This record gives sequence, structure tokens and C-alpha cells, in this order.
Amino acid sequence: ASSGRRVLALARSDAPLAADHGDSPPEGARPLGLVAIAERLRPNVADTVAFLLAEGVEIKVLSGDSPQTVAAIARDVGIPVMTLAEGAEIPEDPAELRAFALQTSVVGRISPEGKRAIVGALSDAGRYVAMLGDGVNDVPALKAARLAIAQGSGAQMARSIADLVLVRGDFDAIPALVHEGRQALRNLQRVAKLYVTKSAFAAFLILTIGITSEAYPLLPRHLSLVASLAIGIPTFFLALAPSSGPWRPQGFAKGVARFAVPAGVIVGTGTVAGYLFALHDLDYPVMEARTVAATVLLALGLYLVIALEAAGSLRRSSLVGAMCTALAGVYALVLGTPTLRHFFQLSAPTAGMLATAAVATLLSIAALALAGYVPSAAGAREAGAAA
Repeated sequence: ASSGRRVLALARSDAPLAADHGDSPPEGARPLGLVAIAERLRPNVADTVAFLLAEGVEIKVLSGDSPQTVAAIARDVGIPVMTLAEGAEIPEDPAELRAFALQTSVVGRISPEGKRAIVGALSDAGRYVAMLGDGVNDVPALKAARLAIAQGSGAQMARSIADLVLVRGDFDAIPALVHEGRQALRNLQRVAKLYVTKSAFAAFLILTIGITSEAYPLLPRHLSLVASLAIGIPTFFLALAPSSGPWRPQGFAKGVARFAVPAGVIVGTGTVAGYLFALHDLDYPVMEARTVAATVLLALGLYLVIALEAAGSLRRSSLVGAMCTALAGVYALVLGTPTLRHFFQLSAPTAGMLATAAVATLLSIAALALAGYVPSAAGAREAGAAA
């Protein structure tokens, strides 16, 4: 048993078995022999265990078998075994139960209720508990866990209440699952920053222009065009793109707000400044001034996409840069096509309009850079926030 074998003792008795003989063999039974059953480890389970340990996941084993047998198997797959215990040793006092659950690595001969108690105690201690099981006796613990994982070859009841089911029963699916989940969450955080920046920009316009007698710098069709090119289309691809780096769920809303609110204010300031300068200082008509505002807004939106998404590998930076260049080309096509320009109520750009938009854009980009919105700094902020 100490080497990881399940040991079955066979005995013979001429007397009938008692209705309740306890944990001891019947009296007068003659031992015939022992049957030692070896476990067949699943492929790649050791690699999966190493991955989880490297990610800071603490692994505990709860089993109905002998603690020594379970501990030997756990060591074979690389699980650190510090303390062994049996299910009968589980304390009832909540404080003692939490200490027991935190300190014990392997609990053998444990009942379904004992498994649930251990999971509940770990949750009460502030741990995020994932339970992996395949039998009916694992159902109470699976229900109590924050994340319930069942094997596809397990009992139907365990599969029906699980959050995730390993269809093929292979543990090597877990690293890929974690990788895909973190990629989706990292991309979600970046996409959320862009959308909340748009909301902060809209709020800035309302507070600066909406309460005055000035004509609004952007029409709804302008916002539709710019938002599609600077947010909608980029985030469609970037939400599905590969990403790297750490991810932590703590402070999600705070991290989004720290990025979006200053960025929205700076972008709004540059857009409004370019619009008012063209409208009052250069005496451009409202349509020409709105064209300047839309151009400034698009340029700053694409810059934020680059600052947020291009941090990382050279290949990713090149792809993001190429995408933003193509989207800027689409906007130029709109300005250069009379039908599209008329539909979006934009005017053909003149040298003065382009110069005004360029100056407003460059000054705003300088302000964004001073505030830390550059590709390398954006990546550093992501890593710092995650750490």
C-alpha cells in the first residue's frame, strides 16, 4: 500500500458471516493470499500537475482509499505530500476544520460528507476551490466547490452538476483550458478599456459642449463611422487574437477606469479644441469644423488601439499597426468619395483643415504619451496591475 498498490486480502471461513462484523475480519477466517492492484496513470497527468503547481495551484487529494496508497500515487505524479490523514480525523469545530483542510495534503478513507466539509472549509479560508471528481460520492463536494470539473467517463450525476466536463477524460486538456480562458479575459479587459474610453469621451462632450450654445461637434453618423473604424472593427479582431502576459481578476473595474477616464478626457480635449479652433479662429463652416473633429477623433482612437494592443511581440505590433493603417485608409476613402462623404455629411478636406487636424492630433498624442499611453508603458501597466 505504501508503494501505491491497492491491496485486497482474501480469506476463507467455514462459519457464515455475521450481519455486523465491524472493521475486523470474521473470527476463524484463514488467510489465503493478497491481491495487489497497480494504478495505471493517465497520459500527461504528471505534466498537468507540474503546470498547475507552476501556476501556484495547491493540489489536495481526497480519496476513499488508504492514505498511504493515495499518497504514493500522488508522489508518482509529482504532487507534494506533506501531511496524511484519514476521514475519521476530520474535526467538527469550524476553526479546527479550516486548519486541518489547509495543512493536510492527502485525506484517505474519506466519506462524501467529509469531502464536502473539506471543500467548504477551504472556501471559508478564502481559497478559490476547484473540485475534480468522477463518482457519485464526489457530488456533494462538486456542488460545494467554486468550480466543479467532472470526467467524461464518470457517473452521470457528477457530469450533470459539473461546471466543466472533460469529455475524453484527459487531464492534459486543463493547461489548454487555462490558456484559452486567460487569453479571453486579457482580451476582454483590453476591449473593455476601449469601449469605456468612448463612454468617457461622450460624457466629456456633454459636459463641455452639450451645456453650451455651440453646435455639437459630431453628428450621430460621424460617431458611427469613427466608432466602427476605431473601436468596433479593431475590437472584433483583437478580442479573438492571441495574447500573452499575466492575468489577475482583482481590480478589473479600477484598471479599466484608470485607463479609460484620463484617455477619454484627453481625446475629448483634443477633439473639442480642434473643432472650436476651426470654427471660430479659422471661420470654417460647421460641416468643415465637424470634419476636423471627426478626423482628430479617428486618429486619436487608432493611436489608443496601437498604444493598448501593440505592446508585446514585434509581430503583434506590426499586425496591429497594419490594421490601423488600413482603417485610416478606409476613412480617407470616405473623405475622397463624394457619395460617401455626402452620406456622412463630411466635407472635402483642405490644406487648412488637414493642418488643424494634424496639430490637434499631435498635441493630444503628446499629452497621451506624457500620461503613459504609449505601447511599452501600456504593456508595463498591464503587467504591473496583474502583479
